Amino acid sequence: MSQYVATLRPIIQSQLRVPAELRAMGMSGTATVEFEVSPSGRVIWARVIKRSPLGAVNRAALAAIKRGNFPPFLKKMPKKNTIFEIPLEVGADAND
Repeated sequence: MSQYVATLRPIIQSQLRVPAELRAMGMSGTATVEFEVSPSGRVIWARVIKRSPLGAVNRAALAAIKRGNFPPFLKKMPKKNTIFEIPLEVGADAND
């Protein structure tokens, strides 16, 4: 499972769009997103479970998950929908 999670992070980071308002203010924050993925790699649902005080951070983190095009599960993974939880840093200093 940890190997699959390691493949998700770069995919999510590549989909992360830092809002102009955060760039302009030089601000950043972290939001933890929980999401369910099918064995085929499709996102079923996603929600922010640990919010940043900055709404733009929460919206950007959630959008990055929803845009994710994840690979199918690895052979040794369960063949059922699985819930993941990943903290994402969003902002002027974050890589995007």
